[in-house]
Amino acid sequence: MAGQPCPRCGAVPSGNPGHCERCGQRWPVGRDRADLDLGTVAAVTDRARRRRNEDAVAVGRFGRATAAVVCDGVSTSLRADVAAHAAAEGGLMAMLSALAGGAAATEAIVTGARAAAAATRATAVADDGAVPPSCTYVAAVVTVGSVTVGWIGDSRAYWLGPDGAADEATCLTIDDSIVARIQAGRPVPPGAELHPTSRALVRWLGADSADTEPEVVTFQPTRPGRLVLCTDGLSHYLPDPVALAAQVPGASGGTPIAIARDLTRFAVESGGHDNVAVAVLPFPPVARPTGPAV
Repeated sequence: MAGQPCPRCGAVPSGNPGHCERCGQRWPVGRDRADLDLGTVAAVTDRARRRRNEDAVAVGRFGRATAAVVCDGVSTSLRADVAAHAAAEGGLMAMLSALAGGAAATEAIVTGARAAAAATRATAVADDGAVPPSCTYVAAVVTVGSVTVGWIGDSRAYWLGPDGAADEATCLTIDDSIVARIQAGRPVPPGAELHPTSRALVRWLGADSADTEPEVVTFQPTRPGRLVLCTDGLSHYLPDPVALAAQVPGASGGTPIAIARDLTRFAVESGGHDNVAVAVLPFPPVARPTGPAV
């Protein structure tokens, strides 16, 4: 798209950041690999050693707030990549619209998740039967005073303190799998307790999902840090927050896009058993122009 006018507003881009620098219209990107860099927030997704990429990412800004969505298509469903992209795009746009309308971060997270659920349901067709397009969903809004995360499924959010501080690294989410919910004392569907070690999902987005309201957590960090959203293509290799934090200082330059690329590279070089999606949101965010990239 470099040098070509934006199809929405007609502006000629000065570079190729993945979106129109005036109105935020996204450029088409390949699904095997996508690098989204808005400076104050960035994301990368890579198909790794799989035949196709069923993960999706989206990042955006509104004023001083940054937002991101990471989705992982459920591999046992049909057109899982379509579900993931619909959820990521629908969720991000709804979050940014909510923030623009004056919504608090928690309200924006819930609004985004509901829009993502509707977008995912809309991808289903009659021939899908019992396996309509489905995906996981994790989203975040970072403001000058708070970090807010919402999720459905087993994609994760990690809070990392400054310079890889091990004592501050923590996983903010609880996987919506049978084993994780039982270990956390959360309810599971009837009969699921008979399989207490199963990693099968009990919550996801899709036309066949009965529970699509997000779990939401919010907190006010007392020091600068970074929020990392990721699919299990990364958390499979770095499930422990301290181990994940140890990888971050090695990222060249320490920028969000450098960290996202470094973590993606680590997952691929560690085996790349699954698609990878990573989003990085520093706290506190730095003021930049408003816009999405999905």
